[in-house]
Amino acid sequence: MNANLIKLVSRLDKVRQLGVGFQAVCPAHDDRIPSLSVKAGSNGTVLVHCFAGCNTGDVVSAVGLKFSDLFAS
Repeated sequence: MNANLIKLVSRLDKVRQLGVGFQAVCPAHDDRIPSLSVKAGSNGTVLVHCFAGCNTGDVVSAVGLKFSDLFAS
């Protein structure tokens, strides 16, 4: 599994696996119902989408990571 994906998912709350990705509460806003989708893209990039509209940079920053942590090294 993608190491960067694991690094991000391990810092999230209320994580559950859905198919090839994960769903969790978004750390960038007061989220009670999981609205964050996280999965690995075909090129190894970690794809992050908050259905409440949070910026990806805000999401990764809220868990102590950098935007560059979403990309394969």
